[in-house]
This record gives sequence, C-alpha cells and structure tokens, in this order.
Amino acid sequence: MIKTLFATAAIVMLSGCSTKPAVNPTAVAPSLYSTPTTGTVPVTITRDGGIVGSGCRINVLVDDNQVAKLRASESILLFIPAGRHILSIQSGNMCAGVRDAVDVTLKQDEPKKYRISSDMGSNVQLLPTL
Repeated sequence: MIKTLFATAAIVMLSGCSTKPAVNPTAVAPSLYSTPTTGTVPVTITRDGGIVGSGCRINVLVDDNQVAKLRASESILLFIPAGRHILSIQSGNMCAGVRDAVDVTLKQDEPKKYRISSDMGSNVQLLPTL
C-alpha cells in the first residue's frame, strides 16, 4: 500500500515538470519566410510551455537556414514554398546539444502545424500536430 502511494505521488510530481502545449503562445516574427506569396504554405511551429528547458532558446531552421529562436510558449508562422523541406530545431550554445528534424513535403492549401516538446530526460522533439 505504501509503495503504491509513493509511486503515485512520484508520478504526479514528475508530470508537473514536463512541458505542456502552449495555450496562447506569443507570436515571434521569423527572419525568413515571413511573407505569404503565391506558392507558399503556412507552417506554424509552437514551443510548449512549462519549466523543462525553459531557460534555453530553441533555434528553428528550414533547410539549415535559421528562421527564429523560440522560448517557452512562443510560436512562429512561416510561409514556406511548396515542396520538400527539412524543418529542424537545435538548442542555443548555452544548453545541451538538442537537435531534431522532420522531412516534410508541403502542398498548396494544406497548412501544417508543429510542436516543440521537452521531457525530463532532456529529450526535445519537433512533432506534427493537428
């Protein structure tokens, strides 16, 4: 009984330390892909809120070109030309070497959304969302 109670308390405490989807993310202006033009597809990337990794900015890249640095609960809206691209994230120079990427094929009239999430194990992922 005590073991079960202890395990439940530990799970509840640890779940409070993971990141949570940002409810009202702050918009960040990207340095590239900031203007909608013919042939571009809207892509939204939102970083989760929460305490895990919140002291580090995450660099967002499109085809190895940095477009923004996101803090916790920040979001960017990009207008990327249709076609195949690599969306990637990496940590800034003060934090551990976080890196993740997704290969995406963007199609006209099919906006995409992605989420940057972290866990207690220092795993940071770029994940598609609905």
